[in-house]
Amino acid sequence: MKIGDRVRIIRGHYSNGEPYTASNEEKGTIVERSSDDKFDWTVRHDNVSLRTTVFSEDELELIPPDKTDTIRTFGTGATRDTSAGKLSYVKALCPIVLQRYVQYLDKHRLQPDGSMREFDNWKKGIPRETYQDSRMRHEITAWLLSQGIPAEDNHGPVNIEDTLCAIIFNAMGELHEVLKEKQNANS
Repeated sequence: MKIGDRVRIIRGHYSNGEPYTASNEEKGTIVERSSDDKFDWTVRHDNVSLRTTVFSEDELELIPPDKTDTIRTFGTGATRDTSAGKLSYVKALCPIVLQRYVQYLDKHRLQPDGSMREFDNWKKGIPRETYQDSRMRHEITAWLLSQGIPAEDNHGPVNIEDTLCAIIFNAMGELHEVLKEKQNANS
C-alpha cells in the first residue's frame, strides 16, 4: 500500500482503543504514513468530511483502481483524474487567516527610517536563531495575553491577533530557511 491508494476499511478502532467493525461500504484514501508505531496508515474517510483515522495494514483492503475511482466526469462531459491523494490548499488554508496575516505584514513594512520594505524582503535570508528568538518572545506574549495579562513590546501595547501573526511570521521564516538548507544540500 502507498499514499493515494483507495482502500476499504475492514475493521478498526476508536480513539479510546475500543475495536469497531466497519461496513463493506466504508472506504477512504491513504493520505500519509502514520507516525504511530502500532498503525501503518492514515486514511481520509470518504463518508465523513475531513475525518482521518489511523489503521494497521491488516485492517485495510486495497481497492483495485477502476474507471470510477480514477476518472471524474463532469456534467459538461469534461474528464479529469480524481483528487484522491492530492493536496487541497483550499481545504487546508483559511482565507481570513491569510488575509489578516498579510495585513500584519503590511503594517510592519514601514521601517524606522520611514522607508517601506518589500513584502518578500524576509526571503533574502534571516538567521534561524533570529527567528527562534523572536518567535519565543511572541510565544511568551501570547501566553500572557491568553492569561488576561496585558503585554507590550518595544512599540507599545500588543494584541492577540498581531502576536499570533508574529508567531506565524517567525515560524514561516524559519521553515523557509530550513527548506532552503535542505534544497541546497540536495542540489
